[in-house]
Amino acid sequence: MAEEIARRVVGGEWPEGALIPTEMELAESLGVARTSVREALGKLKAKGMLASRQKTGTRVLPRMQWNMLDEEVLRWCWSDHGRERTALHLTQLRRIVEPAACEIAAALASDTDIAAIERAYRAMDAAGTDPVAFAGPDLEFHRGILRATGNPFLISLGATIETALRLSFELSTRQPGAPRRGLPMHRDVLDAIWARKPAEARLAMEALLGLTESNIQRGLSQAAASTS
Repeated sequence: MAEEIARRVVGGEWPEGALIPTEMELAESLGVARTSVREALGKLKAKGMLASRQKTGTRVLPRMQWNMLDEEVLRWCWSDHGRERTALHLTQLRRIVEPAACEIAAALASDTDIAAIERAYRAMDAAGTDPVAFAGPDLEFHRGILRATGNPFLISLGATIETALRLSFELSTRQPGAPRRGLPMHRDVLDAIWARKPAEARLAMEALLGLTESNIQRGLSQAAASTS
């Protein structure tokens, strides 16, 4: 129920600042109990998407107030017509976070932490050209770097980075062999961290994200072409 309402908000049926239908009206139109609607609205309020005031009703809050680091909010935004904008914003977030995380990991990570990143890399390599088998280790590689920083704030961004990776992977897999082509760049990141060279680790991740961004743009173009 929360997802149904959220998708209508994200899709613009109820734009920012608009009042949404009452609980009773939503229950009737969706064919569900009013208590279900109330619970769904409560969930969306907790995510910063809606706000209620006595006597005025429930209003859609500006997108800038939404909890965009929430996995569900990211997924809902990804599914609407603003996918290209969401992809751009996620790429910008990754460019801010991950190169710095690599730099910190190269300076401070324990051998155990780096070994975990290497295990993920080896699993990516073993996946060959299978994009499904490649995806899990790829996610673990990037989350492993965040964990290796030892910074609880960066580690807490792991779920957001994971969601960004899943969404970008959805686009990059439209191009046969795209994930595999990024494997040498993952190796460069790993080698720089093992070598304890923070500046090189940062540059290696920046190069990898540049490739990812190109894959995303091509995937978006292909997706647009397939629906036109």
